Amino acid sequence: MAPGRPAAAEDETPNEPQSAEGDTAARDVIREEPDVPGRDALAYNAEILDEVLERSTQETLRQQKFAAAAGVTGGATLLGLGTWRLVQNNPQNQYSRGLGLMFMAFGMTNLTTGVFAVSHVTHERRRLDRWKRARKDGITDVELAHFEGELQAARETRQGGRLLARWIGLTHALAGVLVLAFTPVPDNTSASDRAAGYTIGSMFTATGTVAFATSFRPTPSEKAWQEYSKRKIAIPGHELSWSIAPAISKQAVGLSVSGAF
Repeated sequence: MAPGRPAAAEDETPNEPQSAEGDTAARDVIREEPDVPGRDALAYNAEILDEVLERSTQETLRQQKFAAAAGVTGGATLLGLGTWRLVQNNPQNQYSRGLGLMFMAFGMTNLTTGVFAVSHVTHERRRLDRWKRARKDGITDVELAHFEGELQAARETRQGGRLLARWIGLTHALAGVLVLAFTPVPDNTSASDRAAGYTIGSMFTATGTVAFATSFRPTPSEKAWQEYSKRKIAIPGHELSWSIAPAISKQAVGLSVSGAF
């Protein structure tokens, strides 16, 4: 019977030498293993944000083009009418000159607004460019949160812009009503004065009423934030939940508070 070997010797396996680089690489692989639910949520939210940012930018650019065309056309028209009212020799009554000054004032305002809309690069356009660059380099949860904050801030800004447009539309409508009301008052106004007053008063009333009514519609950025906030999902590790439960012992009675990040 052959002499048996010690158990320790039987179980022993030769140890393979491991370099320091191998240990470090193994630890790095374990540490950098992505969290699958978090990764999926990040990719899902990024896809939704990509969709809503693209759509809101295109809709904003279309509205900007319309506002630019309307502002330049309306402003140039009012400036021409105002100049005609101020330079004509017959008649030179106060009503005609006042009408010309009002046309000049509103014409300059509309023309300035139109030129600004033509030359201005919107925040939505710049934001979409930055988002595309971030997506190309690989979006992170922190960058996603930054763009979410920008979208929410744009919603607040556009709400304020709608309120301003509402008051401007109301002002134009009231100005048109005043022109219509005072056009027949002076006895010495000519037929051309009355025709111009009725025409411009009707235009101001109509355009102001339309602007006032459309100001109640949400802007593309507002709709984009509403859609994104409804469709997005929570990223694991970024939510805080807590609970309170009664704690009773022989010595004391109290509350136990627990939370999870």
